[in-house]
Amino acid sequence: MKIFISADIEGVAGVMRPEQCSPGHAEYQMARGLMEQEVNAAIDGAFRGGATEVVVADSHAQMTNLRAENMDPRARLVQGKPRTFSMIEGLEQQHFDGIMCIGFHTAAGEKGVLAHTINSRAFWRVMINGQVMGEVDIYAAAAAELNTPLLLASGDDHLQRWISEYYPQTVYACVKRAIANTAAESLSPAAARECISAAAGQAVRQCSQAAVSRVAAPYRLELNVTRPVLADVYSLIPGVIREDGVTVSYQATSMKQLISLLSTFSYLAATQG
Repeated sequence: MKIFISADIEGVAGVMRPEQCSPGHAEYQMARGLMEQEVNAAIDGAFRGGATEVVVADSHAQMTNLRAENMDPRARLVQGKPRTFSMIEGLEQQHFDGIMCIGFHTAAGEKGVLAHTINSRAFWRVMINGQVMGEVDIYAAAAAELNTPLLLASGDDHLQRWISEYYPQTVYACVKRAIANTAAESLSPAAARECISAAAGQAVRQCSQAAVSRVAAPYRLELNVTRPVLADVYSLIPGVIREDGVTVSYQATSMKQLISLLSTFSYLAATQG
């Protein structure tokens, strides 16, 4: 039983402010430690549930948050960027029986703690085939193309409702209640670890569901950006169509194409200050 874990930070218990998610800020070291603990809980739960192999993709910001010396030695760790599959890099290298999304959050434009999709400074809303898509949706869709189901997600109560609506077979570990975009009521780190470990074990034990995606190929991406200059820049890429002052679109036949494009958009945003 091979399990793949994608690890983010905004959905971790005790994390609710942007500065906690950014290297260089005083509270980042604390937040990355909490992230490591929740990922290790998922790893341990997966093995307790019957997993024989676990691969973890460090998937926040520069994707170098998880310190190798602090991680469960039974798991392998994917780190660094750029990566073709971004938050699920490595999933395509072999067949996995399921994917877990730990420390995730709701989509840009939705309610939830630190809600965003890929790049909060550049992307106001991401839609594929007319549906609002968050990171969990994008990567669940890419995993579905590889016949890998979404077994588990963790984060706040708003993401819990999202998962319950769109992925009813997926196990969820709710580790905090959203009060505002930058305020939350969290479980203690110990309680969050226990919740995630138990949920991971349950998810692996009942790993028999089909891979689910909210969208099917061909895909039409519509991206609303936070500033018109970003649409100016993005529309320079062949195949990208300028729809209005803050919207670009793109047609793709695979989620891999869209993930690579969105990663490129995110990198280009940094060139515009």
